Amino acid sequence: MNSTAENKARQVLQQVNEPDRVRVRVRVSWRNGICLPDKTGDKEEEAVFAVLTFGDNYAIEKAVTYEKDVDGSTTVQVTDLNEYRRLLVRHNLLSWTLDIPIERDSYGWMTPECYQRVSRIPAPLMEAFVQGFEQSMEITEEEERKISRQCAILFSPTGRGVSDACEAVSLFCTLGNYWEKFGLNKATLPSLPYREYLLLKIMLSKEGDANRVKHHHPASSTKIASAGRSRPSRGLVMPM
Repeated sequence: MNSTAENKARQVLQQVNEPDRVRVRVRVSWRNGICLPDKTGDKEEEAVFAVLTFGDNYAIEKAVTYEKDVDGSTTVQVTDLNEYRRLLVRHNLLSWTLDIPIERDSYGWMTPECYQRVSRIPAPLMEAFVQGFEQSMEITEEEERKISRQCAILFSPTGRGVSDACEAVSLFCTLGNYWEKFGLNKATLPSLPYREYLLLKIMLSKEGDANRVKHHHPASSTKIASAGRSRPSRGLVMPM
């Protein structure tokens, strides 16, 4: 059995069934009554987070960013990353397998009393949970390189579509096909998952670069090739 394919299928099904949840599993072992991350551990603990949206990130980042004077001559914006992660836990941690129940107030935030109990778990374990959650939103260098390669084809005046489109290209074309330039407004943008926002931001940048290069060429349709074929559309074409 191909365990890699099975794990990938499980991850995709999880995203389909729980699109607004991120499950982080950490291998652990108990040492002197303390639960610590251990890649070779014989137990596993799980934390469930709400997907971080653009609106979540905007609100939390704004709350922990402040201006700081440098040498008395200039001002820079500084973000307190420790406070950012603390608020991330209070707002987005929904449940876990540890024997500390998560209690939330009517606004969706973890109650202060609950957070006091949560903050007493071993720091390495909390760090592992938060890192796993943050990794679910990361866009790796390899992903960016793949996006760049596919954008060179996608936005080329002579391009015939992209086969095996990556997540960013597929998302860009899907939204472009159903909404005129994403159809996002002030009401819908805050609920967009932050990772998707980052991917679309890259795509918009790549499209802008391509348009600057080809502004002397006649416009051509943009499409994704599917199963060795591509088909025209009134807009962008989704993969079949």
